[in-house]
Amino acid sequence: MKLKVISNDPGAFPCDTCDTNCCKEYTIFVNAHDIYRLSTGLKKSPESFLELFGAKDFDLGIKVQEGLLDLALKQKDGACIFLEKSKDIYRCTVNEIKPSVCKSYPFGFKNGKFIQMDDIMCPTDWDTSAFESMMSIHLKKDKDEWQFYDNLVAEWNETDGAKKSLSEFLKFSFDKVSLVIKN
Repeated sequence: MKLKVISNDPGAFPCDTCDTNCCKEYTIFVNAHDIYRLSTGLKKSPESFLELFGAKDFDLGIKVQEGLLDLALKQKDGACIFLEKSKDIYRCTVNEIKPSVCKSYPFGFKNGKFIQMDDIMCPTDWDTSAFESMMSIHLKKDKDEWQFYDNLVAEWNETDGAKKSLSEFLKFSFDKVSLVIKN
């Protein structure tokens, strides 16, 4: 993919003039912290913005009456439900509380080194040195939240979760995140 330079200003934030392809092309899978932030921030039930997917990984899927599931944000017109068009640009309507994977994108760690992901939809090459300190915080938080979520799903699945509904799982996860946040 040929990358274009959006701005020659090293302090410019590439997302400011982006076409938001990542929000249009990716399925945004969410963890318990993401669900909690969105539910409390929007004052809406998780069911209003979540979509169910058959689990990609049997060991990490949520076992509920509805099946073995993964949770993601709903899509509208082929894009994230929270992506809205304003004039000629698209913007995230939940930017302050958006899922952690969205906050970290398009960065990651490879062999302990901060990198821009290889397979991304960004129209620009990022100056990773300009974003490393800020994004490293998001990446660590993202990793910790997904580890918490994996442990939470394992705990749920060990307690006969398959006999319970998705709504019960969401309440269970909401309560667990509430406890962590309060401490």
